[in-house]
Amino acid sequence: FYAIGYHGRLLVDLAIVISQTGFCCAYLIFITENLSDYMRSMKLIHWLLILLPPICFMTLLRHLGSLAMTSLMAQCSNLLAFAVVFWFDFEHFEHVEIHPKKMSIVGLPFFICIAIYCYEGAGMILSLESSLAKEVRKQFKTYFIFTMFIVTFLYISFGSAGYLSFGPQTDEIITLNLPKGDSLDFAVIVKSLLCLALFFTYPVMMFPVMKILEGYLMSNPEKHIWRGNALRVIMVLITGMVVMVIPNFATLMALVGATCCTMLAFVLPGLFHMTIFKGSLTIYEVIIDWTLMFIGIVGAPEGTLLIKSKIDAVQKIV
Repeated sequence: FYAIGYHGRLLVDLAIVISQTGFCCAYLIFITENLSDYMRSMKLIHWLLILLPPICFMTLLRHLGSLAMTSLMAQCSNLLAFAVVFWFDFEHFEHVEIHPKKMSIVGLPFFICIAIYCYEGAGMILSLESSLAKEVRKQFKTYFIFTMFIVTFLYISFGSAGYLSFGPQTDEIITLNLPKGDSLDFAVIVKSLLCLALFFTYPVMMFPVMKILEGYLMSNPEKHIWRGNALRVIMVLITGMVVMVIPNFATLMALVGATCCTMLAFVLPGLFHMTIFKGSLTIYEVIIDWTLMFIGIVGAPEGTLLIKSKIDAVQKIV
């Protein structure tokens, strides 16, 4: 708001709403694709009818503290699932006779869009900081930097290990590469844990969306509980409808990354920084800001057009 006024705030809020909603849609796609991989008789609409009612119930919670336990369960499930997937990757190295030694830059824009999407928690930063106790809020920056370092390291390691293990046969969702057994095995456990983690993470990612929408649509959300409940249910149903239209995990990730995430990560931070600290920035800082903005402005249309072509190609096949 202090940088470019009301319109700037509106732009940021719109980008957060679209990006966070996109993340929730991607969660649903991940869960339904993994479940359908084992129960092919169940269609997408059937899984959505099963998943959406409990998700609607969880999104009715109005405080992050109420979601602390579900968030903890999600993170524990993630860590255990990551460990098992890493184990499968390393075990599979010796069974691959030829490892890829060349790379193509054709898919680089698509990769960058997905990489930007990976930092999906950007819209949660302010909500998380405000939910902390005042005595520890001053240490939030230290915790945040440390967490980002760990997350980035895990992303790079996870992606590299998966591609080195499965090469060009690597699926968009790595769990689909895990071997399937006739009985309960580690692959089933991993997929179950990841699906459970995303299921419980969904209401957390939807939290800032509801805060922003209630701020614009309701003068006093505390006095209009039922309106807020209806809005939450509608947003959950919208994510289900989006999944029906774009049921491809990587395409949806890249689409959100190429548009809203690019704006939030590159264009707006540089613009706001130059506006607020105008006249006091060094040449080095100005160059960094302009570089970030250039990457975002050029990358967003390129990535969006590439993704549109992928969606059109899929629709022609269907």
